[in-house]
Amino acid sequence: MKLLEAIEKIPDPRMEGKVKHKLSSIIFMTLCAVLSGCECWNDIEDYCKTKKEWLSKHVNLKSGIPSEWTFRRLFTILDPKIIESLLRDNAKEIINKGKKVEQIAIDGKAIRGSKRSKSACLQSVSAWCNENNIVLAEEAVEQKSNEIKAIPILLESLTIRGSTISIDAAGCQKDIVRKIREKGGHYVLGLKKNHPKLHKSVLEHIAKEGELNANRLHDKFDDNHGRLVRRRYFGYNVSKLSEVTDWEGAKSIVAVETISSKNNDPSGKVSAEWRYYLSSHHHKNDKLPSYIRNHWGIENKLHWVLDVHLKEDDDQKAERKSVRSFAILKRIALNVVRSHDPHSKRSLRGRLKRSGWSNDYLLSLLTA
Repeated sequence: MKLLEAIEKIPDPRMEGKVKHKLSSIIFMTLCAVLSGCECWNDIEDYCKTKKEWLSKHVNLKSGIPSEWTFRRLFTILDPKIIESLLRDNAKEIINKGKKVEQIAIDGKAIRGSKRSKSACLQSVSAWCNENNIVLAEEAVEQKSNEIKAIPILLESLTIRGSTISIDAAGCQKDIVRKIREKGGHYVLGLKKNHPKLHKSVLEHIAKEGELNANRLHDKFDDNHGRLVRRRYFGYNVSKLSEVTDWEGAKSIVAVETISSKNNDPSGKVSAEWRYYLSSHHHKNDKLPSYIRNHWGIENKLHWVLDVHLKEDDDQKAERKSVRSFAILKRIALNVVRSHDPHSKRSLRGRLKRSGWSNDYLLSLLTA
């Protein structure tokens, strides 16, 4: 289903007979505005007035351009889950034409600007497809602590058979592991002291085994961004440890040492830290280092872009529903930009700017 066709099928929550502007027209105009850099309802009204001649070719504007208050009222009453469904359907279309999904990174994000004196900032948990660089789905959570409850719900809605799920230490939970294995997926989960017995047992096992070449998965220097970094990955078979018997499918631990120094630091200070990951993959699987490194794509390619290029943390809308829907529209915007001509030499920032400048380019994004 094309994106525009999906928008047409969204049910209108407004009272019949009192509707001046079609729901699909308002959502279409809002998505165009978001793709063109608009950040608030007033921006969207001004954008639509400026682009009225072009917009009239694609939506019915016989009643004129909706006011900022019309846009605001609609997204105040519209259930954000409807926009979430639009995100999921659009992601499926992209995946069907894109690369096979081998890894799905899951992580939470807060919308800082939504914090109020009597309510915490809005939180969500995202599923990020590493191969296609798109958001597959999202699940809203009321508080940071509720991510653990939201992740199984998010996993239930995804097709993960044959894929590897990567989550940080907050998602290293037995129920989450069980859900991943039930749905035919593998996992690579951050392991910290929130599971003290398992963590202690793993450290003792690694100390006993040692840092041997037989366990070495990867060892490479990286001299970028003014730092020299050496990353060493070691895989250990822990399938027979008594502490992992309750962790369904657990086979290995990956120990990662990061040794770094700043190139221009006169003190020559060198820092080193170890991180540990629990996985259902064999301990000699050579893709384990990639799964761990690629997990950070959800931070660098999604969360950072949302905050820096789309100003998500600056969103000061008062109504919770409208903030949530607007946030999802930004994720849809990123998906359509990234999936359209993925081999373009233009940066993501350049492509976002071009969608605001060129009507033809914008239409090509929406109809691809």
